[in-house]
Amino acid sequence: MIIIMAAAGLVLGGGVGAFVIAPKLGAGADGVVVEHETKPEPRVPAVVHQIENLVLNPANTNGGRFLLVTASIVVKDGAALTEMTARDAEIRDRIVGLLSARTIEYLSDPANRDALKTDLAAAIGALFEEGVVKRVLLPQFVIQ
Repeated sequence: MIIIMAAAGLVLGGGVGAFVIAPKLGAGADGVVVEHETKPEPRVPAVVHQIENLVLNPANTNGGRFLLVTASIVVKDGAALTEMTARDAEIRDRIVGLLSARTIEYLSDPANRDALKTDLAAAIGALFEEGVVKRVLLPQFVIQ
């Protein structure tokens, strides 16, 4: 009997919610449903400086292990990209310095990936004016 009453309550509650309450949530003040037409914002492609196939030895590996990484640095505009391209060697040095100081255990833990990207963005961003580096992406990250 309890099961039948519970099932009936669920069906009745679902019907009231679907046919009475839901239409009123989408209605305007006068009860007329108003559809708002929203135009999607045009997507502007990101401006990205790519450092491809950077190979380094992580900390405490004595050259027995390596990391192959590609870093994509999203910058604010084309002028920032031009400056970043001119300073490519400095950026590579910052990436190698930061990643080679990390252990295999740290680098291989997916839970550390966002923190690693944040650290890279801060290290690279320190070379430029504030706001030039928006974020760092790691589309290739291979540990051997």
